[in-house]
Amino acid sequence: MAHHRKLSSEERSVLAALQGEGWSLRRIAKRLERSVSTISDELKRNGGSGSYDPLAAQFQTKLRRWEANRNNPAKPERFDVFVEEKLKEGWSPEIIVGRMRKDFPHDPAMRAVHETIYRRVYRSGLTSSLPRGMPRRQRRRFRLQKSRGAQGLGSVVGIEKRPQHANERTQYGHWEGDTMLGKKDSGPAVCVQAERRSRYLLLRKMRRKTASAMHRAVVHQLRLFPQRLQRTLTLDRGCENAKHEQFGLPVYFCDPYSSWQKGSVEQIIGLIRRYIPKGTDLRTVTPAQLRIIQNRLNNRPRKVLGFKTPAEVFSSHCKRLGVRI
Repeated sequence: MAHHRKLSSEERSVLAALQGEGWSLRRIAKRLERSVSTISDELKRNGGSGSYDPLAAQFQTKLRRWEANRNNPAKPERFDVFVEEKLKEGWSPEIIVGRMRKDFPHDPAMRAVHETIYRRVYRSGLTSSLPRGMPRRQRRRFRLQKSRGAQGLGSVVGIEKRPQHANERTQYGHWEGDTMLGKKDSGPAVCVQAERRSRYLLLRKMRRKTASAMHRAVVHQLRLFPQRLQRTLTLDRGCENAKHEQFGLPVYFCDPYSSWQKGSVEQIIGLIRRYIPKGTDLRTVTPAQLRIIQNRLNNRPRKVLGFKTPAEVFSSHCKRLGVRI
């Protein structure tokens, strides 16, 4: 069991999800294979007065590292131009540094640690460009009633039966899905789907959060891909997924109130919330705006992908299959 090493960004996302489900510190520590004191210290250090926000916690940790190291190496103008441009696109300093190493492998002037970027951002007054985490303010209470989803979903297959290729992300074509709501639960919604291996994102606006609308959105989004890219779909037990047997691919359901079991799409929704904050009236968000957000996030490098973008990883595989996206 790890005791003193700081939590990773993935562990912070799981911690936030489990805390939102009402898990005790001891259960969370056991799930993350951490000591209880490590979890407690993390919440005290980065929890703030509201609910725990994993993106803000990661930012605060990096900021503390920056404050501990105030060296300020000189950099050329092209360095600052690249940094400012990418910050405005929503990239974090860590992602900018990782991508620089990939795009400029033989240019020492375009090398830095992310603390250097934080330092230059604060000195130049560009702090508003830093990506903000969108906290999930409403703490969900742990429910003790019977399992959600038995009503209206018919026969469901649990996530424990999902293929190992999907669990281990060793194969393309395994998706996670969710529904993002706006100001009113009865109003428009956004169908969000993420391919597990590449994190490639698909967004589609729905007039209502209904089973029929969800069915149309899922079928429409996946219809452009061959069967090799339509292997499985993992969902929660919301009533909007009642027509899952008509989606055209095997569907696996998370355990009740266990959204962390589809962590890829949950994390991506956190990124979407930077553009569409909670409480936004989705009637004002157009399909064209959703396409812009989709393209931005698909072209945002990910550390887990070796600082490649989801679009690069997914399109490379599609090209090998002879599929155009």
